[in-house]
Amino acid sequence: MAREEIPMVGSARDSLIGICFLWTIFGVVVFFRLLGRIRGVGIGADDVLSLAAFLLSGCTIGLNAAVFTSGVGHNFDMESPLFPKLAGNMEFILKITFIFTLIYLWTLACLKLSQLCFYNRAFGVQLKVWIYGFGAIVAAWGIIFTFIFIFLCDPVAQQWTIDRIGHCMDQILVLKCIIMTNVVTDLMIIILPIRTVWNLQMRKTEKFAVLSCFAIGLACVIIGIVRFWQIFVIDLIGNLTGTSLMTFMLCSIELMLAGICINIPMLRPFYLRWRQRSKISESGSRNERTTDAISGSKSKYFASATGKSHMDNNTWIELDAGSNDDDGGSERKLTCGPNAGIYVSTNFSVDHS
Repeated sequence: MAREEIPMVGSARDSLIGICFLWTIFGVVVFFRLLGRIRGVGIGADDVLSLAAFLLSGCTIGLNAAVFTSGVGHNFDMESPLFPKLAGNMEFILKITFIFTLIYLWTLACLKLSQLCFYNRAFGVQLKVWIYGFGAIVAAWGIIFTFIFIFLCDPVAQQWTIDRIGHCMDQILVLKCIIMTNVVTDLMIIILPIRTVWNLQMRKTEKFAVLSCFAIGLACVIIGIVRFWQIFVIDLIGNLTGTSLMTFMLCSIELMLAGICINIPMLRPFYLRWRQRSKISESGSRNERTTDAISGSKSKYFASATGKSHMDNNTWIELDAGSNDDDGGSERKLTCGPNAGIYVSTNFSVDHS
């Protein structure tokens, strides 16, 4: 039977708008990430995986729209005037659910592997063994649960038929295992770089900023825990359409937030450039004020020296210990200014006196 379109409930429409908004932010962040990498160190495996996750997460928007316009959100009530349409759309909804779960699983895997590839690029010396170990765990996690979910029923088509012929494993139990192992791996990946980032030679405010970006992933952990609780509410047999809307919505929101979380730290080069330009502007303002008090030639020298120092520093750096820009606390620089430093003269003279 062909699918019949059913008007979306208000909560489904609102959640779809919110998901589209988050996906747009995800796309903007990915765009600037790629732009920064192209202008800097070049595209890496982490960037490719992040882009793949962005495209896959976009597919979930279409799948959400498909199920929301097929009856998800409406109670599967025999006395409802929509019941004949809901019953006719049930096979379509189950097929979309099957596809949605596989896309969700591999979007998460791409996001996790992208984050680990970034760690390898930035902290490979300190965390190489841990990174490769967690990478193997994530890859195995994706492959194993894909295999389990595809062959959940015998025959496979039993997952989206309403005839209930054949044998299926406990689908709810499998979903619970996917959710909880996802939460555990998220926590491992979030915790992994904390010590290394804190030991970087950068301002403490920047350390907190970077760690805060990584900590956005805790929102995904919280969503995972809520979804684990939500699994107990879903009624696969009696009222799938009326109890699964929240799960579809939370899955997509989790993917968008995770994508934003792992890509925001990649925008650090843009932040550094903005701060650099702010310093140039501030330095220029100071020089203009100084012009009234000092000779024109000396003022001119200062302006040219300051401008050259900043404009030549046009590199896009990685987040590593080499990016020392700390000017506070125990890591305060001993000198300041564009040409500051500690110099040793090598002009020696020898006489016979």
